[in-house]
Amino acid sequence: MPFFLVTQSSLVEAQDEREAAQTGVDRLRSGAQVTVSVKSDETTITHIVVPAMIEEPLPVPPSETAMPSPAAVAIPEAAFVAPENRKLILKRMMADALALLGRRT
Repeated sequence: MPFFLVTQSSLVEAQDEREAAQTGVDRLRSGAQVTVSVKSDETTITHIVVPAMIEEPLPVPPSETAMPSPAAVAIPEAAFVAPENRKLILKRMMADALALLGRRT
């Protein structure tokens, strides 16, 4: 199977590089129409317009239609976390995520 180099370029107005990068990525993630360049070898570059994504509702399995809505389900008070504990939980989650990323390199 051949490999292709696919690139997308856009001119973005922004205050700095980080904001420009975020704006460019947001455009790609929005599902809007995007033009890309596809390079198959040193001399052949093809420009292709990829159409916008069409959002289609996901089919709902029959088993889920019989379940009550989340708003109708009572949540016990023990499930709520005190604000001072949220920070500790978030710090632990971040440490776990960074540890997982560190193992990949």
